[in-house]
Parts: sequence; C-alpha cells; structure tokens
Amino acid sequence: MLVAAIRKFFSYVSTRRPIIGKFLIVSGSAVALNLLLLFLMVRYLGFSTSLLQNVANAVSMELSIIYNFFMSRRITWRDRYENKKGRLFIQITKFHLAIGITVLFRLVLFPLLQLHGVFYLINAAIGIALAAVFNFVIYDIWVFKKGE
Repeated sequence: MLVAAIRKFFSYVSTRRPIIGKFLIVSGSAVALNLLLLFLMVRYLGFSTSLLQNVANAVSMELSIIYNFFMSRRITWRDRYENKKGRLFIQITKFHLAIGITVLFRLVLFPLLQLHGVFYLINAAIGIALAAVFNFVIYDIWVFKKGE
C-alpha cells in the first residue's frame, strides 16, 4: 500500500513538472521577501525590542504570504486564474489555511527531530522541504483547483 501511494505521488509529480519550477521560484522569492522585510523593520524602522521583533516577524510573514499568494495565482497557476466574483476571497482563505497547517506541522516536527539529535538548521530545512511538498500539492488540488 505504501509503495502504491509513493508511485501515485511520483506519477502526480511527473505530470506537474512544468509548474514545479515556477512554484519553487515564487516560493523562494517569498522567503527572500520575508527575510528582507524583517531585516528592514528591525534594522531601519526601530523594531529593536524582543516584542517589536516578534511583531516585525509576524508582519513580514503575512506580507510575504500575501505576495506569495498573488504571485502563485498569476505565475504558477496562471492557467487557472479567473476573476470570478468571490473567488479571490475563497482562494486567499484556502491559501492561509494551507500555510497554517504547515506551520503547525513544522512546530510539531521540529521538537521531534530535536529529540533525535538533528542539528537545528538541518531540522528546519527538513521541515521547510516537507512543507513545500505539502503546500505544492494542496495549492494545486485545492487552493487553485482547476475549474472552480
């Protein structure tokens, strides 16, 4: 059963190959934007206390999520872009739910891998990679579902 599921997953991925590169570029640019905004707010806008750095982190995360949504909608899944009434709100809500699931997943995974002695940067990279796979699939089959 596991082997069949793995085969099915790789078959799915092979059919989506043309948009995977776009997904990685858009998502990577969102990560870069997140870090840049965080740096600018802390370094130049005076978000220097611990509390303000947490606020800056939350703001930069949300702005990068919104950027990621619109770039994903216009670049990665542009073949599914339709400007139907209410569709934008539904898609951005689904997008945030998918991101929320991966955040929770990473918050659970990190301490579990930590218990097994995984170096924190490798630990984070594993979480990011697994979250990216999940997000790609969820965006493709649910958030930007064809014909919806």
